[in-house]
Amino acid sequence: MLDKMAFFVYVIRSGSISSAARRFNISVSAGSRWLQELENHFGTTLCRRSNRLLEATQAGQTLFEEFSPLVDSAERISRKLEDYQSQEKGHIDIVCTPVYANHYLMDMIAQYSKAHPDVTFNINVTPWALDHASTSDLMISANASFQGYREKDLLLVKRELMQCPFIVVASPQYLESHNLPSHPSDLAQHPCLIATTLTGSNDWIFRQQAENIILKVPKTVEVNDSDLLLRGALNGIGIAYLPEFVARSYIDNGKLIALLPDYQTSIWSLNLYYHSPQTASPTATKFKDFLLTSKEEQHS
Repeated sequence: MLDKMAFFVYVIRSGSISSAARRFNISVSAGSRWLQELENHFGTTLCRRSNRLLEATQAGQTLFEEFSPLVDSAERISRKLEDYQSQEKGHIDIVCTPVYANHYLMDMIAQYSKAHPDVTFNINVTPWALDHASTSDLMISANASFQGYREKDLLLVKRELMQCPFIVVASPQYLESHNLPSHPSDLAQHPCLIATTLTGSNDWIFRQQAENIILKVPKTVEVNDSDLLLRGALNGIGIAYLPEFVARSYIDNGKLIALLPDYQTSIWSLNLYYHSPQTASPTATKFKDFLLTSKEEQHS
């Protein structure tokens, strides 16, 4: 029954039977059966579905609050015992923004797995990585910052993996049939490609000398993946506001043209978030150190 109670804790933390089932390496149907058996054992309903998420009833909240510390304590003990293994083993749950997953993460895992074949990974690719902090070991998330920006406080350790400015781009074929914008305000007359997961909204930030311009551009096409945004710009759908590293090679080969070069933009920052050493697993900590060391070597 204790394993089912621990399973219930993760159902409430994630709001999902399927997410908790993945963590316990059981099927969703088995997870649903565990939950039903737990409710039958206690003779009361422990959770209800609300807005597609499972939320605790009053009885369930009591179980969650009382048993959560025991689950966390058991996991800390398990992680400490991992240090005594003669060969590194373990599992790492990573939740990652699409741009890093598509361009870097699998290459890093491939390198690491050659030296650590008994370490397994589960990768959840989503723009909202920090929403999964309670059920993941490592979170890789991006944000756009500008003068006056302040990130919300998180109970996580944060290390920057990379940063670059945004750049405004369009394809040559698009510009053949549209006027070249000379001021950010001209963008209001153009179809714009939006990824609110990159910028937080359809506000594009520009700066020239002491003047900050926050421009709300038209939402012609909205996606949640920078690679889709890039593809739309290459196909001539409209103007895009992309992290420079995503667009640079296409600018260099002439498939995209950089616009408004006299204006500074927001800074795109990619960050690694992880739990404190007191609660992090040794396996996840070693892979985290590998990512940070690799980042430093790339920039040395």
